[in-house]
Amino acid sequence: MYRKHCLGLILGMTLLLSACQPALPETAEPSPTTVSATAEPSPTIDWFPRTPTPLPLASPTAEIVLSTRPSAEDQEVIATDDFSDESLWETSAGDAGTVAYAQDGLTLAVAANGATLVSLSEHVLPGDFYLEISLDTLMCSPNDQYGLILWNNSQSGTFRLWLNCEGKIKLDRVLPSGISQLVKWQTGRKLQPGSPAEHRLTLVSKDGTLEVYVEETLQFSYTLTSRPEGALGVIAQTSGELPMTLWVSELEILVP
Repeated sequence: MYRKHCLGLILGMTLLLSACQPALPETAEPSPTTVSATAEPSPTIDWFPRTPTPLPLASPTAEIVLSTRPSAEDQEVIATDDFSDESLWETSAGDAGTVAYAQDGLTLAVAANGATLVSLSEHVLPGDFYLEISLDTLMCSPNDQYGLILWNNSQSGTFRLWLNCEGKIKLDRVLPSGISQLVKWQTGRKLQPGSPAEHRLTLVSKDGTLEVYVEETLQFSYTLTSRPEGALGVIAQTSGELPMTLWVSELEILVP
């Protein structure tokens, strides 16, 4: 009985002490930290974006075509030649090859290894003329060349119009002092390389200017410093180990 009383007393005192102690403050739950998102920088607007500078288009060189062709009916005829008169052109035969008449034309069969054949005619070119002639290669190598002799042995020298089998054309002049290049090799318009190839040439010499056409398309013009006069001829020259053959036909010379 006494023991129960003591236990009750102890429990009562314990409760009393507990009631007298101050209440501990409640620990606040930590509030979550709000992380503010860093704003992405807005893209800068390029109001004037760079664009590739357009390159100018290369305009093709306009071809100059023979505008007027004198007619034998309207113009004074200097000469027409169908090569039936075998007294009008020189012929030859030798180590360099053969120049001979054939039906309606003249053939130059040139030997290989740099041989040269020349045939001068009885046709005399004045300072002003209009000329048409056909020069056809039946056999040739790329560096073989052929052409016309103009105003042979004139006071201004001998002019030579050259074409080669690569499709190029030039003009030079032979003087006692040597050969001068008047128009250097240039690629011809409508000039057929190789062989066989057919070419109709037109030359117009008028008022101190020589114009050269192939298939009625201008190749170049050259200003003359005088009014030469001399014979017309043809020339052909090989460059390698193979021969070449040139066919000349249908010559017409008029007053321009």
